[in-house]
Amino acid sequence: MPSASTSEAEPRFGRLGVGFGLLGAASIALFGPIGVSTTYPRAVGAMLERLFPSFAASQPYLVQIGGLVRPETAIVLGLVIGGLLASRLSGERAPGVELVHAHERSRALRYLTAFIGGFLLLFGARLAGGCTSGHVISGIMQLSVSGLIFGAGVFATGIPTAKLLQKGR
Repeated sequence: MPSASTSEAEPRFGRLGVGFGLLGAASIALFGPIGVSTTYPRAVGAMLERLFPSFAASQPYLVQIGGLVRPETAIVLGLVIGGLLASRLSGERAPGVELVHAHERSRALRYLTAFIGGFLLLFGARLAGGCTSGHVISGIMQLSVSGLIFGAGVFATGIPTAKLLQKGR
């Protein structure tokens, strides 16, 4: 028998799920599948375009992915601004850094390992011609086989990896 807090949370999660589904369907209808990883090479392309315009124009990938002014750029900016706003509104003076892995002894090491992990995940996704959030969010929402396989792989590898990193903590 579910506890009172579980049964109270179920309708809320159901409404959130319906809301997320409607938002995703509207996004796909208006802009295309949701995904943000292409924003990073677009940002590099925008910088190269300012610094070395002829070089940027000669790169087929940068030409193919287009400019930085897109809805995905707003999502990336919203992630950063939303995180900062949430931090400020919660009364924290600076975003908190939790040392979640057993080997982390300092904030600097936490930032470094988070950056390296994020870079490797993004690099692998771009190398494979995909987008991590695009596969998980949009792919599963569209019931695409690649999205379902990638999502299953993320959880199948992410959960044991997190447990391994937590070992000894």
